[in-house]
Amino acid sequence: MRLKNAVVIGGSIAGMLAARVLADRFESVTIVETDQLPLQPEVRKGVPQSPQPHVLLTRGYRILEELFPDIGSEMSAAGAISIDWVREFHSFVQGKWSLSDVAPSDIVSFTCSRPLVEWAIRQRLTEFLQVNFVEKHRAVGLLTNGTQVTGVRMQAIAGDHVDVPANLVVDAAGRRSHTPQWLESLGFNSPKETVVNPFLGYATRRYKQPEGFTDDWKVMLISQEPPDNKRLGYLAKIEGGEWIATLGGYGHDFPPLDNEGFLEFARSLSNPKFYETIKDAEPVSPIIAHRATVNRLRHYEKTLMPQGFVALGDAVCALCPVYGQGMTVSALSAMVLKDWLSHGKLNVSRFQKSLAKSNSIHWTLATALDSRFPTTSGITSKSPNLIGKIFAWYNQQVIASASFDSDLHTLYLEIMQFLKSPLALYHPQVVFRVLKLRSTQQLAKS
Repeated sequence: MRLKNAVVIGGSIAGMLAARVLADRFESVTIVETDQLPLQPEVRKGVPQSPQPHVLLTRGYRILEELFPDIGSEMSAAGAISIDWVREFHSFVQGKWSLSDVAPSDIVSFTCSRPLVEWAIRQRLTEFLQVNFVEKHRAVGLLTNGTQVTGVRMQAIAGDHVDVPANLVVDAAGRRSHTPQWLESLGFNSPKETVVNPFLGYATRRYKQPEGFTDDWKVMLISQEPPDNKRLGYLAKIEGGEWIATLGGYGHDFPPLDNEGFLEFARSLSNPKFYETIKDAEPVSPIIAHRATVNRLRHYEKTLMPQGFVALGDAVCALCPVYGQGMTVSALSAMVLKDWLSHGKLNVSRFQKSLAKSNSIHWTLATALDSRFPTTSGITSKSPNLIGKIFAWYNQQVIASASFDSDLHTLYLEIMQFLKSPLALYHPQVVFRVLKLRSTQQLAKS
């Protein structure tokens, strides 16, 4: 049975994917968005991180294809570049480059700008006649009858309030969500928060790819390495014959925003290839900073919530963007919503607990890596116990072995692309393989 009305707060990726799922169960789905949405793939004010690089992981891309069949063809036609992550992602970690001379794989997605991904989803979403965008409006509060949310009060950017009734309201407003304050105003407790701040800052610039450029990478990463190497460089080919080049630094080691400082920071990375690639390329944009990189987890799964109201995406679990999880975690959140809706009885507590379970592994990955920098705040213990040290040592061995063993290289990327659980690294056969390879390497050196 189809329900009548749903409202989604926020028209970004998490909000649009939520609306797509809701369209299968509701007669009407209204997306309330502050911005005037562009007709073309363009940066917009309501997404301040939009000019920065975004990674569409393979799991996220497969979810997009499930929700919008053949969307990949449309993204490709708009300029997005297909990438085989096993062969065309070149990363420099622990003093070595990843393998690239390997067989083609099915671990594929696209490299492109965030605005292009948003635009492609928005174009497909407009095919659903029951979905309606209300632009240049912001949600300013929830309507209730006591314990049940019955709609949203919204306000035009330059106008009056309008009340929109709903059987279900979804907060997908991202890091700017007002749900904690709204809950308090309704007599509920705001959720407890866990905050882990790596004090990471980005600087991003676009370059025109030089004519005749033949290097075979599509995404290049010169990785940070805790605890001492705080700097990283990320370079990706995107639509329009451009590169998006990003420098980052942990612990307030922010890259400069002037041309000379930007290039000097690039020169300081642990491998010169990033600098050598961009130093003579033509810049086609200013250098843009981004420092909203705090990991913030709101524990709605432990909070009494009014019925008829759920929160997802960055409004619940906002991750440090350096690990490229954001868009895919939003897609996974939409699938949690889809599963919840299929059960019929819309118990809010059940949804938030299911979402917390889905988010937990991604939260743990981001914060565990960030916590290895001594400047990171919010970590309960800076000194790992013996078991923690053993796991950290083993993980280092995995990364080192993956630089020359194609099977481990593929497995590691399957995990990074959310296709397999990180627990796959600890399967006895994998542990034996890693330890044998490292032992062989040590014997060869001696």
